[in-house]
Amino acid sequence: MVDWTKYEVKCGDCGRSLMRRLYRPKDLKRIQTFFCDHRCKAAWQIRQHPVSDEWLRQKYEVEKMDTSQIAAIVGRDPKSVWTWLQHAGIKTRSRGHGVPDRLFKRGHQLNIGRKTSAETRRRISVSNIGKTKKPKGERHHWAGVTGPDHPSWKGGLTPERAQFYASNAWKIACVAVWRRADAKCERCGLDSRTIPSKSRRFHVHHIVSFQVRELRAAVSNLALLCAPCHRFVHGKKNIAREFLI
Repeated sequence: MVDWTKYEVKCGDCGRSLMRRLYRPKDLKRIQTFFCDHRCKAAWQIRQHPVSDEWLRQKYEVEKMDTSQIAAIVGRDPKSVWTWLQHAGIKTRSRGHGVPDRLFKRGHQLNIGRKTSAETRRRISVSNIGKTKKPKGERHHWAGVTGPDHPSWKGGLTPERAQFYASNAWKIACVAVWRRADAKCERCGLDSRTIPSKSRRFHVHHIVSFQVRELRAAVSNLALLCAPCHRFVHGKKNIAREFLI
């Protein structure tokens, strides 16, 4: 059972006293460092780079490496390396300087090599016969075209699983499960009402496999689980096969 009580902690950057929960709602991991806001977090992160200013100067100024090459060495993104250079007082070069082999060549086009099936090309060609470029402000001649008349039509087959999860039977079953569980995870007891709405990830889980048709919408075969518990139930660590039959 996770303790969601707020405790007094210190900001990792400025040392200000804060009242915070000790665990992250999305994965229930213990929070190691707390911050007042994004500004404090950003200032703290800048100081955490794994290399010294002298090492950066050696790589960037002496060895003429760029931010992408340095980022590949330290395992960070190029923008972070650029920020380190700024705070170290190292004058940066203009974008693309000294790396002509990485720049786009004149006449370069995007999406070269995208493959389209012969049948799709044929249908697009047929649909464009007699059509001209639409004047500005008018609808495209494919707008509103659905079904077999559209070049991207793939037969209109909706997967059985998608049909079921869009059915009224499934919606009614989910409402019943939430009410029975009182909006709490039936494994760890986490109350969905005690965590921020943006972090609220709860799933209705099938105890007996979804493949058993007659039990798909049976409330007795369903359980309300938070996202971390749902991952555990379907993971390798669930040796006791909790919530599985």
